[in-house]
Amino acid sequence: MHSNKHHETSVVQLPTEDRKKAMKTNPLLIVTGKGLKYLVLAIAGFAIAIVVFQVFGAFSLANSLLSIDVWIWFLRVAVALFCLFAIAMIFESWR
Repeated sequence: MHSNKHHETSVVQLPTEDRKKAMKTNPLLIVTGKGLKYLVLAIAGFAIAIVVFQVFGAFSLANSLLSIDVWIWFLRVAVALFCLFAIAMIFESWR
């Protein structure tokens, strides 16, 4: 039996030098993206810690994590990261 299947090959274009220059990402954007990722992970970790402390009856530790001072620092870091992200996006759109 002879198979008449056509061999389809996909054409993949490798980035040329011009595309590599155009695809260069701003280092500030990369650092800010990592910072935002770790901020979200830290907030999720705090939320899990609060739930665990509440379940096991460590109310004083849970209350210390729920204090306004801790969340003000999270807010400050979030605002700083979002400002850096906005600056990086302005530079990216400017290029």
